[in-house]
Amino acid sequence: MPYVKVEIAKGIASVKQKRAVIRGMTDVLVKELGRDPEYVFVVIDEVDTDNWGRKGESLTELWRQRDADRT
Repeated sequence: MPYVKVEIAKGIASVKQKRAVIRGMTDVLVKELGRDPEYVFVVIDEVDTDNWGRKGESLTELWRQRDADRT
């Protein structure tokens, strides 16, 4: 019973994109591990950008800076 957890920043993927990720992850596990898709579970966890950081800053702040630099 494979269980895959995908964590992404909240708001970066549309419903259509998330469905494609679930379908793609399932297809890989069916093909590579020979698993029954009935028992492949894929969970997409959307993390608020205030709770995800790199380089010592939250994604919210990094993206705000990036957007300001573009203007």
